[in-house]
Amino acid sequence: MLETDQRLEPGMQVGDYHLKELIYEGEATRTWLADQVSVGREVIIDSLKRVVHSDAGVIATYLSDVRTKARVDHPLIGSVFEAVHEEGVCFYAREKIPGDTLEDKVLNEEKLTPKEVVHLLKQLADAHLYLETNQIAILPLRPNQLFISETGRCRMINMAVGGERDHNISTLDKAVLGENFQKILKVDEPGATRTASLLGFMADRQRDIPLTWDQIKELSDGVEKQLSEPVPTGAIGSATGKMKNPGSKNTGVILVSLCVVALIAGGAVYLMNGNKAPKKRDLGDVVLVDSEDSMPFSIDAHEVTIGEYAKFLKGLSPEMLEFIWHEELPEYKTSYFPDDWDKMYAAAKAGGKWNGLKLSLNCPVVGVDWWDARAFAASHSRRLPTQAEWNTALKSSGSTAEQIVPSSWGAVDQDSEDVTASKIYGMAGNVAEWSLNKSKPITDPMAVMKKPVLLGGSYNDDFTATTKRWLDPSGENKDARDLRRRDVGFRTVGQP
Repeated sequence: MLETDQRLEPGMQVGDYHLKELIYEGEATRTWLADQVSVGREVIIDSLKRVVHSDAGVIATYLSDVRTKARVDHPLIGSVFEAVHEEGVCFYAREKIPGDTLEDKVLNEEKLTPKEVVHLLKQLADAHLYLETNQIAILPLRPNQLFISETGRCRMINMAVGGERDHNISTLDKAVLGENFQKILKVDEPGATRTASLLGFMADRQRDIPLTWDQIKELSDGVEKQLSEPVPTGAIGSATGKMKNPGSKNTGVILVSLCVVALIAGGAVYLMNGNKAPKKRDLGDVVLVDSEDSMPFSIDAHEVTIGEYAKFLKGLSPEMLEFIWHEELPEYKTSYFPDDWDKMYAAAKAGGKWNGLKLSLNCPVVGVDWWDARAFAASHSRRLPTQAEWNTALKSSGSTAEQIVPSSWGAVDQDSEDVTASKIYGMAGNVAEWSLNKSKPITDPMAVMKKPVLLGGSYNDDFTATTKRWLDPSGENKDARDLRRRDVGFRTVGQP
């Protein structure tokens, strides 16, 4: 037995443990590499320094933390084997986790593919969800406490402590992980754009509402599935051509060619109309929605414009196509170009007419199906609004549905009574809008199938901001989400 004033040294045996090497020294603790003699395995020993042995409060806190660690039971979190508190010694033995640390990989400038990174993130999110669900308090995680094996398994040191859980530490962990994985991400690999966006969200310490571990796990899983399964569709070749495989060298050439065609067509329309092209305005404002019965989110103040959609199409690189790909995208979906896009865009740039509608770049984009709308939203790391979010935005807007008068066709920020007190434009008119999820029609209680839904009214009907229309496949449409009409557009929602 050690005396109370005896200092631990390499080579000593304490109980079943033979101390080999001091690997870390803190203010009150030391960390050792040791052998557990009875089972012949390497372990890590964390011991209290001799100078704090007389402090009953420190020892009580230390042992409380150890008991909390011992209750943790998750395969991705290191195990605690034994705690010893006897005269002259206070320590616990824990698992020595194999693999290189995240810090090692950053310092050695190693690079991981997007698929490898999201696989690791998914594991880490799962471990943190376990701690969160069980309300286990933790210390901040450092990059040298996270170990990555050669087989791609990610495990972390047991950071559990006694006391109440501080959710700010979880937020800090997300930022630390996002920052460090950004440093080792291979940026020239498939899936890099989407993975980098996810890491960027995690690393953003100024976000009012950080990503949840559930969201991180879901997003990581989505990217991993996309990169693991054969992609049925790929880069957009033309408005009617078959989609190319992501990464095809022809993609950029075809997209540039389409832009040139649009530019030429735009010049012709301008000369024929003799109009001065209206100036494109910055219409990227969002409105914060925060009510008692929902989480805060932001909704676009305006419907997405022709000008904004044109910029989206011009940015469709192979990497962006992978980022916005949807697992339900049908094989016959060949393009994200709206119907008659070349003529619509040309008329909008020239201030001319298209299908009887006076256009500018500030008018809502139309002729888009659900897949187009969803892809645009995803490219901006946003999504389409759910019906509940639409209702909440309207309810908390400061205006009643009766006060919002449907607007006619025009610019999305046109001067009309189709605007809420919170400055959300066009919920009752201009164009009807795609919603995110399918649902069962409330007008048909016996309905079995869920259907896509259009929200609000348009210039082409007598509906209002509270109108919802459930869609069935029609004509050549195999899926109701394939619908394209000149009075249907969309807006997006996302984090504040």
